[in-house]
Amino acid sequence: MNISGVLVRSRPEKVFEVRRALEAIEGVEVHAATEDGRLIVTVEEDGDRAMADKVLSLQDLPGVIAASMVYHQFEDDEYIEQEA
Repeated sequence: MNISGVLVRSRPEKVFEVRRALEAIEGVEVHAATEDGRLIVTVEEDGDRAMADKVLSLQDLPGVIAASMVYHQFEDDEYIEQEA
């Protein structure tokens, strides 16, 4: 399981629309959003390539200026099962 923290920058007037679009994507969770267009997001995905593709796809959402991965962690399934 890959878990990444992403800072998404949107146009300020589009921040609420961008938040709704992000929340509609499976594996994406919005933790905070500011009126000036910054959103703190986590993304969970199984494979490395799938993670990279998903983070890159965030930049293509209408109103998004940039999406920058600021944190990445990988945990294997065995570790996740032990923690559960």
